[in-house]
Amino acid sequence: MTRTARIAATRIGFSLFTLAFLAVGCAPNEKDLKIEDLTAENDQLKRELDDRDRQLGEATARENEARATIDELNRELARSRADLASSRSSRPIQQTAPQPIQQPVVQADGWISTPSFDMISIPGEVLFASGKADLTGGGKNTIAKLARDIQSRYSDRDIFVIGHTDNDPIRKSKWKDNWELGSARALTCVRTLQRSGVNGQHLIQANCGEFRPSDSMRNKSKNRRVEFYAVPRGGVLGNSTARR
Repeated sequence: MTRTARIAATRIGFSLFTLAFLAVGCAPNEKDLKIEDLTAENDQLKRELDDRDRQLGEATARENEARATIDELNRELARSRADLASSRSSRPIQQTAPQPIQQPVVQADGWISTPSFDMISIPGEVLFASGKADLTGGGKNTIAKLARDIQSRYSDRDIFVIGHTDNDPIRKSKWKDNWELGSARALTCVRTLQRSGVNGQHLIQANCGEFRPSDSMRNKSKNRRVEFYAVPRGGVLGNSTARR
């Protein structure tokens, strides 16, 4: 190899070495890349946690509002049932001019109309097998019928769906207690109503478990039920002009 060739080869080798050095020096460090990935992941988790905290706060507020409304609904329903029983047992002393109906009206399809809201109570055995929260075939048909009623008559109202159970302890089924069973049954009804076309923004799922029996504890079958309340939006309870 001539002297000129050796010099050229040396220059080329030096240039390649320099380029390789610069490439290595400029490339991101693997540790730095790992830190960047972890930082990005941590930021994403923080955003998700903040979002979940916000959703939890909103859900808690809605639940508290729903429970307050449920208490008022139960008081109003008890008053309405008492008025209905009284009106059926009383006899008019003299003929008077017709007065606006204030007593609850039991409709042919089972809905009860009051001045403040409409409601219907469906026995648990109509909707579910014992200890289950999946609708039976008949239960699906019943909820489909309710969905049609709600869409045609109560599309502008909030629909409270409230689960109730008896007080028998849970022994064989998968539920932790009656609270869990009642909640699961109400949620099943809510989801089925929504799938059947009811606006999800109007549906409110709630649960009373075993603690709001509708009858004496000797007739526990009446306590296993799901109640559906059609309430004017905005919680207009006690408004005698509420549209039915």
